Amino acid sequence: MGGTVKIKCPNCGLFNTNADYCSNCGTLLSYKKRRELAHKEEQQKQKARKDAEKKASPSWIETGKKSKYLIVRLGAQFFNGIVIAVMAIGAFFAWLFTFLAA
Repeated sequence: MGGTVKIKCPNCGLFNTNADYCSNCGTLLSYKKRRELAHKEEQQKQKARKDAEKKASPSWIETGKKSKYLIVRLGAQFFNGIVIAVMAIGAFFAWLFTFLAA
């Protein structure tokens, strides 16, 4: 394994040995780094899309928590607490059934 790897630069045509970037023009040569950069870019785009969607249509609980009316804020907190409690109970039962099955 290892050895020397010669890669031809797609930009200037110079052959480079064991290099991630072209020694002549600086073009990225490594396929692995290209994939990593493309993956990071895609993740950033997805995060930006999710953030934009969240800002565009917040849940009614989030909207209720920011209401100027006290009763609406308390109701949103109450229902949020119920949702968290139901999820916690469901998680406990999932863990319990998994534990008993093993």
